[in-house]
Amino acid sequence: MTRPCDMDWVRLPLEGAHNVRELGGYPVSGGGQTRYHRFLRADNLSEITQADAQFLYDYGVRLVLDLRDAREVDERPDVEIGPDVRYASIPLLAFDMSDAAQVALGDLREKASYEGLYSMILEKRTGMARCFGAIAAAPEGAVLFHCAVGKDRTGVLAMLLMLLAGCDRWDCAANYVQTRHNLMRYDWYEYVWNNGPDDPHYAFNDSPANAVEHALAFVEARGGVVPYLRECGVSYEEIEAVRARLLN
Repeated sequence: MTRPCDMDWVRLPLEGAHNVRELGGYPVSGGGQTRYHRFLRADNLSEITQADAQFLYDYGVRLVLDLRDAREVDERPDVEIGPDVRYASIPLLAFDMSDAAQVALGDLREKASYEGLYSMILEKRTGMARCFGAIAAAPEGAVLFHCAVGKDRTGVLAMLLMLLAGCDRWDCAANYVQTRHNLMRYDWYEYVWNNGPDDPHYAFNDSPANAVEHALAFVEARGGVVPYLRECGVSYEEIEAVRARLLN
């Protein structure tokens, strides 16, 4: 009898997190598809149940990459998935995204655009190099990477992984825009969205296709994903190890 955790899910059926989903099943150039049970993008794991944690462990998760900043991690620590699951904290922004009002309305107003935000994430070259180094050295199994809601920092890393696998820009965009619909399952997200632009948290609570276009243009302007990763300091060996995890 096939267990639910052995199946190939698009969005994993968890009770305490609603934006945990596969990078498997996307067509890649040259034929084939990205592998299931190798990469999961997610919102934070602070509210998952013990049953959720067991499901993730049985699904194969053996490395968790937490892309949040220190205050976010302290305020909402991840629930442990299993004693032998590695955990790496690798912040991908220089300021705390948990203070969405500050980002949208305060001192960082000039950066309160998707173009500015995603450029900041992609310019975090040391962080990106650490992410790809950790993935290249990860044990056999699935890598789960997440930020606060699994949209911006997580979305940019997911895009880079999909590009490295050979997915086209349209699948990268489709993968990105799904976040808003998944997050509508949270009462707090639906409230912010329905409250409209007057809510200080509204500015960065959508995931429109044109937002990921900014990130794609940033990478393409540097010659593509491999030149960008090399610019970050990721070695060719690490790049090929990550690609093999995506495709082999």
